[in-house]
Amino acid sequence: MILPEKTFLKTCCRLHESDFGFDQNVKMLRVLQFLQDAATQHGEQLGLGWNAMDANGILWVLSKIKVVFDKPVTRKTQKFLLYTWPLAPTRFFAERCFTAVTEEGQIFSATSFWSLISKEQRKILPAEKMNEFFHGEYSAAHCDASADYVRVRFDETFVPVYEKTVRRSDLDLNGHVNNTNYATYASDVLSPEEEILSMEIVFHKELKLGDKLTVYAKRQDNFVTVVGRREDTCFSAVIQLATV
Repeated sequence: MILPEKTFLKTCCRLHESDFGFDQNVKMLRVLQFLQDAATQHGEQLGLGWNAMDANGILWVLSKIKVVFDKPVTRKTQKFLLYTWPLAPTRFFAERCFTAVTEEGQIFSATSFWSLISKEQRKILPAEKMNEFFHGEYSAAHCDASADYVRVRFDETFVPVYEKTVRRSDLDLNGHVNNTNYATYASDVLSPEEEILSMEIVFHKELKLGDKLTVYAKRQDNFVTVVGRREDTCFSAVIQLATV
């Protein structure tokens, strides 16, 4: 387990019956919601929140996220402590790490990469621009989930699994599909009994109300690769499953 040595947020997360799925484990959607809420809360504390960014014509965009489970998070887990902290930005990305722990140790870790874009022109800005607003110290501690992401290329080996039309309940404050919902889109290619060990999602294009999405998948060993496409790829995901 890796914990930051500098600026970080620690929050207590409580789990309820509705947070668990048919496989008796916590839903990936719920995990991403915890991560999103912690990142938002910490961003506000550090001067990087929505209001500060919006006032300067800037938006945060989640580019990719990866969650790795150390052990199944079952209904026996009633609460956990979630730590999150930012790393120093690179040219176009700002990385944020997470680790979740109980009295028995780490249960999962996650890493996310964020980009800054101009609100009007929707152009990517240098990530270092966050230094103009940041109040804190960057950590050098990478979490256990930090790793290279798999580059997914869509081809004829992918099989269509289902179609999805974006509805009102999918949307966030900005009128786009909330990032957390993509975890559900990816998970829905699995059977109810399959257990997720890790999931990484790369966000390519925004989805809006009424957009029609076709979700494709292909399997190799205990990995399932998922691609969601409208006219081209909107998101891709790689899921590692527990072996039976």
